Amino acid sequence: MTPNQSLSKSNKLREYLRTDYLQGIHSVFPHEVIEQYDSTSTRDRVYSCENTILTMIYSATQADKTLQNAVHIFGRIHQSNSVRIINEAESALELEKIEDLENTEVRRGPKKKYKLKIPKSKTSEISVNTAAYSKARKRINFELLRGIFEKTRENPDSAYCWYGMKTYITDGTYVQMQDTEDLRKVYSVKHTDKEASTDNYPQGLVQTIIEQGGGFIHNYALSNRHTSELLQIYQLMQSIPKNSLLLADDLYNCFAIFALARKYGFDLIVPGKRVKNYTVIEVIAQGDEVVEVKQKEHPKWLTKSEILPNKILLRRISFLSPDGVNTMVIYTTLLDKNIPSCEIILKYFTRWDIEITIREVKTIMDVNVLRGKTDDIVRKELISAFIAYNLIRKLILQSTKETAFSPETDIIQEFFESNKDILIDRKGRVYTKWSPGRYGKTENGNS
Repeated sequence: MTPNQSLSKSNKLREYLRTDYLQGIHSVFPHEVIEQYDSTSTRDRVYSCENTILTMIYSATQADKTLQNAVHIFGRIHQSNSVRIINEAESALELEKIEDLENTEVRRGPKKKYKLKIPKSKTSEISVNTAAYSKARKRINFELLRGIFEKTRENPDSAYCWYGMKTYITDGTYVQMQDTEDLRKVYSVKHTDKEASTDNYPQGLVQTIIEQGGGFIHNYALSNRHTSELLQIYQLMQSIPKNSLLLADDLYNCFAIFALARKYGFDLIVPGKRVKNYTVIEVIAQGDEVVEVKQKEHPKWLTKSEILPNKILLRRISFLSPDGVNTMVIYTTLLDKNIPSCEIILKYFTRWDIEITIREVKTIMDVNVLRGKTDDIVRKELISAFIAYNLIRKLILQSTKETAFSPETDIIQEFFESNKDILIDRKGRVYTKWSPGRYGKTENGNS
């Protein structure tokens, strides 16, 4: 088995999901989070909280992400839940009849009538009008979605650890948004040329932390594309478990990030492409040294209240690149001499997993371009896609527990239509090929 268990291929799971994908997601969905959520002030609606959220999550896996298609999906979910509710009510009624027959006590009053008491909202047919679903999405509390997301990232079956440490990988990526006034206020793209700026669509920066092995999205943050990735990872650092390992690129090779990693109790491995001033404290082996690095200045992206030490110890490892031409450098907070430098080098080169995961989330989950027209809906759309992604990863992980062969391809790609043309107009708005009066082009350049 390779370190990334999520790549294990299972024909059984593939066929199962293709025939009843909604049931697959339903089986691993954390319903208890919604049950624990205080919804006493909410009326008994057709578009219940649970059904609406399931629709949002399942819609995130579809190529057609229109509201109309979401309503059709909701109809399926509603019908499935209606059948379940009726069956449960009938079973409870039959049990009540049996208990009454076994009861020898004489019952006074009129003969008891055994009738199903189910709210009409649970069994009535769904209108194809999208307005009700649109309003239902707005009613969903984002904190509830956040609670569901945090539950989906739990991976109790993750047994893969590197020297006793669970590994995480981080990186940032841009997402495109619709050209609306609401989104421009938050996600506008700054340019020196004022005329050019009016033709640019809003963009956001998504910072992700992904668990290596299970492939789960552990945490993420969305902000304006001009926000520093270092500020984003600083805001996410406290969610990284203690005694774990984080792999990152050269952007994170700075004093503050190393110091904060120490503060929050996890280790870090990054490449050292930029020249760094250091003092050699100890030579472990050739090309493997413990060095002292001093703080130059407090970074602008970091709050002044965050006090950093004046100096820290790092391990500096230099080695010949795989092509045998250049010398490469790695910096790490791992000072344990029992971990050979060659193991640290090999571990860092597994960081390419992040590129696969980012591609999967953006392209396969189709969130390169977000459809929402307000900040609230954009955030709900993004977290719904991440919840769906994690739920699929849970299904994949369950299917690979007894698998004894290596994967050929990433199984998650089997469940999505690939190479889809995303139609985008000049202002970055998404539309379908049947929309009249819009000029645009697909990602591959075709008009």
